[in-house]
Amino acid sequence: MNGSRLDRNQEICVVLHSDDPKGMEMLFDVYYSTLVVWADTFLHDMDSAEDVIQEFFIDIWNGKIYRKLRPETLASFLYVSVRNRCLKKIEKQDVFRHVMSLDQVDLVFEEYNERHDIIVSKVLEEISQLPERSRDVMKCVFVEGMKYREVAERYGISVSTVKTLLGNSVRKLRERLNKEMYSGFLLFFCRRE
Repeated sequence: MNGSRLDRNQEICVVLHSDDPKGMEMLFDVYYSTLVVWADTFLHDMDSAEDVIQEFFIDIWNGKIYRKLRPETLASFLYVSVRNRCLKKIEKQDVFRHVMSLDQVDLVFEEYNERHDIIVSKVLEEISQLPERSRDVMKCVFVEGMKYREVAERYGISVSTVKTLLGNSVRKLRERLNKEMYSGFLLFFCRRE
């Protein structure tokens, strides 16, 4: 590190450690401008950058952080602290920037529900055109959420017959439904454990 900077940092820290407000003036004179420019590289807003640095200096004094400052690490402490404050500020701004209005949220859910209803009615229509036993098995498994064993017991058939009927029916649905409708079938109906 440059000898004159270390000497300057040494002087600043000595005055600050004696709880003398002149130490903050010295810190301000030496670092304020460069820290504002540094903050601006993150925030891209000089007014916000100045606010961050002013608050930072106030916190250093009010929190008595100045008592822990060391000449050899002073500059890196200041730059890292300012960077972290700027990143937190950006993070908070981004949260608010991406929040949608309630009207937008309602519209998204309305469109989702409408699309959901169209897909469900189309899938149910296709299921209704299957042979009777396949239709019954599909409704039991996908609409009522029954287990294969329960379906087998209800209709007096084997579990492997239930699986075969389901497999054939799903294959027919995949052929008859477009990609979006079939994906909707998988999404809305196929959530069994």
